[in-house]
Amino acid sequence: MSELTDNEQTGASLLEILDELTERVAHAKAMPLSASVLVNQSELLDLLETARAIVPQQIVDADSVLQDISAVTDQAHSEAEAILAKAHSEAETLVAQAKQQAQQLVERDAITVAAQSHAAKIVDEARQKAQHIKRGADEYSDSKLADLAEELAALQDAIDAVQDQIAAGRNVLAERGAAEEELASGRSGGHRRLKK
Repeated sequence: MSELTDNEQTGASLLEILDELTERVAHAKAMPLSASVLVNQSELLDLLETARAIVPQQIVDADSVLQDISAVTDQAHSEAEAILAKAHSEAETLVAQAKQQAQQLVERDAITVAAQSHAAKIVDEARQKAQHIKRGADEYSDSKLADLAEELAALQDAIDAVQDQIAAGRNVLAERGAAEEELASGRSGGHRRLKK
């Protein structure tokens, strides 16, 4: 049980525990005329219990990161919507101001033609500015969403890698357990033959 305590105190990761299991099996005393080895069952069970205790926390941490990414995505959507709303509001204000200025210019009899031309120019500039603001808001929103998609993909890759390592470790441990059971049953058969 001291092995479990040491691993908890040093904060051993799942990979370190799997490395330790591999190291112990690789350097275990070989059985004569066999591919089997002798291992300390208590030490290996302690390491496996530590690994089991670590895995759920890593999954919880991954879920927490996914929730953070979801919150950031929602915030980016909210910011993009706020920027678009502000852009529309500014555009409407500019167009209204342009129309008001145009109306004032038209009312002046002496410069009616010039006022109409100037009013059209003001309305056109206001529309261009509104389109520019909207385009900028769209680009900002697209950029933020692309960044979040990349972060989410990288996180998913990391989670997949951890799950692959866990599955591979379980397969190795299952194979070793089956081999140890075969070895143990072989020993039992040998003892029975000796007693006869």
